[in-house]
Amino acid sequence: MTKKKNFVPSYMIPAFEKAGVDPSAIVYAAHTDMEPDGGLSDAYAGVSKDTLYILYGTEGIVRTEGARRIVATYAPKRLETYPLAELGALECEKLLTTGRLWATHGKIKDKSEEIKEKNQKAEAEASDNPDPELLLRFSIGFLPYVERLVKAARNLIDGNDDPLREIVTDDELFCPKCGMRYPEPERKICPKCMDRMSLSWRLLGFFKHFRGRMAIVMSVILLSTAVSIFAPLISSQMLFDDVLTVGGKYYAMVGAIVMVIFGVRFLNTALNILYSYVLARVVPWIVYELKMKIFEAMQRLSVGFYTSKRTGQVMNRVVRDANNIYWFFVDGLPFVIVNGLTFLGVMIVMFILNWKLAIITVSIVPVCVIMFRLLFGFFRRFNHKYWVYGSQLNSMVSDSVNGQRVIKAFAQEDEESDRFSGLGNKEAGTNKLLLNTGFTVFPLIYLFMFLGQVIVTAVGGMMVLHGQMTLGTLLTFIAYLGMLYGPLEFMSSVSNWWARCVDSAQRVFEIIDAKPDVAEPEDPAPVTELKGNIAVKSVWFEYDAATPILKGLDLNVEAGKLLGIVGKTGAGKSTLANLIARLYDVNEGAIEIDGVDVRRIPLKLLRRSIGIVSQEIYLFIGTIADNIRYARPDAPLEDVIRAAKAASAHEFIMNLPDGYETRVGAGGQDLSGGERQRLSIARTIIQNPKILILDEATAAMDTETEAAIQASLAKLQRGRTTIAIAHRLSTLRDADSLAVIDNGKVVESGGHAELMAKKGEYHKLYTIQMEGLKIINMDVNIDEVAS
Repeated sequence: MTKKKNFVPSYMIPAFEKAGVDPSAIVYAAHTDMEPDGGLSDAYAGVSKDTLYILYGTEGIVRTEGARRIVATYAPKRLETYPLAELGALECEKLLTTGRLWATHGKIKDKSEEIKEKNQKAEAEASDNPDPELLLRFSIGFLPYVERLVKAARNLIDGNDDPLREIVTDDELFCPKCGMRYPEPERKICPKCMDRMSLSWRLLGFFKHFRGRMAIVMSVILLSTAVSIFAPLISSQMLFDDVLTVGGKYYAMVGAIVMVIFGVRFLNTALNILYSYVLARVVPWIVYELKMKIFEAMQRLSVGFYTSKRTGQVMNRVVRDANNIYWFFVDGLPFVIVNGLTFLGVMIVMFILNWKLAIITVSIVPVCVIMFRLLFGFFRRFNHKYWVYGSQLNSMVSDSVNGQRVIKAFAQEDEESDRFSGLGNKEAGTNKLLLNTGFTVFPLIYLFMFLGQVIVTAVGGMMVLHGQMTLGTLLTFIAYLGMLYGPLEFMSSVSNWWARCVDSAQRVFEIIDAKPDVAEPEDPAPVTELKGNIAVKSVWFEYDAATPILKGLDLNVEAGKLLGIVGKTGAGKSTLANLIARLYDVNEGAIEIDGVDVRRIPLKLLRRSIGIVSQEIYLFIGTIADNIRYARPDAPLEDVIRAAKAASAHEFIMNLPDGYETRVGAGGQDLSGGERQRLSIARTIIQNPKILILDEATAAMDTETEAAIQASLAKLQRGRTTIAIAHRLSTLRDADSLAVIDNGKVVESGGHAELMAKKGEYHKLYTIQMEGLKIINMDVNIDEVAS
């Protein structure tokens, strides 16, 4: 049993207790906002081990004394109690702006379809069960929470040890420290509360492969810092106090001191060049490694990650964020170390020279540090906004490039420019605010720092006049004061760089640490080859919470057989294909191949054994031959040509400027939809899979080409398990079996003749298509006669 959690808000506990309900017994609770008749009410539905409670009342706030000046209250009105054993199946119905929770009292029927049926009387006569009961009504925004409540109730009824299995609970959506909602709940990374120090150490961890070179860099930095700190003692104190003294006898030493000063400066410059050279040889490889880790992590992520991200966001994480980290390590980190050591060394020397003046200097430093700290938070916040706008601009450029045909077809060039201009203004405005803040605040800080130098000069001057210190010591102290403020001034700039670097590093490590939704099995089944027997068992799946696509779907395909899947648009046909290939994982139920759950089959074996020809075609930048042999990069050209001929693509390929070496993809040869689809089929043919999934494989082809490809596919299908999805039902007449999917379920199955004899959903779809073809042919004949 998992650890008990309390999902009732603290201000609700007295209300439940007053109603006679033990809040600790409630497994999960959902807040809604309506009465069953549509009136407004603050309702809480909670489910315990054997009971569903619905408490109606009114929420409010009251002012109190003390730290919490406003607290929430709840005034209960009535409590409704429903034993889970008597409710049967609970079903959520999604309407336009509201949702409803029904108790079916044992009915297995999908309630959302039942409500839409006008003939409820006939169904009531066919069933001995009572009519469904409306339990709860709510605004559509509460649907995900009610769906979780239903899942919790279902788990309790099924006797699961963990009633919150596969349920994202409310406390997992928010940071427990600050209450901020996680940007991505599955990763539970709070940008506000994350440990930036650990993040910093992790960034520095990329240097571990370059320990030798970094040791050289650090040694040079230490030596350079020591030389820099030693220089003012020679150029100021020794020169003024020991050489240029009144009546001094060491005139011959002036030239020597000048040469020493020049030598020190020369050595310092040489050391700076050396460590910059070594660092430049290290940092690019570190950023290369960082980019590789990001890209490799992105390859491991599931398809669902990319469907939830805009192109510009993903590109920014690989390019801009990695470059932000790079420039910090090149222009920031080395000088952070140099200036940090310089600051520490100068402070020590200043206290040795004159502790009184050193105390005056130290009193100014904390104020500067506080100012820089405040600026760091400001710059980090607005750097993130600047990054977001930049990502959106990148996405807009990507959309514009890929959608140029649509833009020009609808004459939307000006509108697209206006959209880009509006977003560009936001980015420019944010950047303007950052620059103006820096150009305004930093000079004021520098003025404040200079004020400290003025005070030191005045006090030190008085001490020189009273014989308390020498002029050389004062000039040396002032020189060190300039060296001290130099690091502080640098920190004012590095705070902005570091803010940008941390913001970028946070996003980079989110990618690197992300766990794919579809992962390699922890306990893989001992299989080395798949035959192709497919069983889909009571599969439920949803892309978005509370919007199921497949609803308990069952299906079987024998190895080597052809199954045709038909249904209306949005019925779930392509989703089923994605689940069989395990591009997504089912929410409930299982998909088995040869009796093994696909979640236990190694991904490489599974993907190698399944070939998909989708209606969504993508060609990579490269030659036609490379695109065809994508699944087998080592395939010889003879196999490529053989696959192209089988897909009826060889003829049009040979008519291209460079034949199989013609470049396609972005910036390459522009191919028609049918040509791209034939290349996609050739790519699958060369893969030689055990299971073939054809998802509208010939949708973009003319009748003659389709007939040729159907003949080629017929040869390819021999000895392979084939699942063919098509709207054009005539292409599936010869299938071994057919399955009609409607509203996420298989409503009919059998052969073509058998389904036509049933005169059910398949007969309806087939008849509508045939009538449509007759009308089209009739129109064609009329046009021919008229011409």
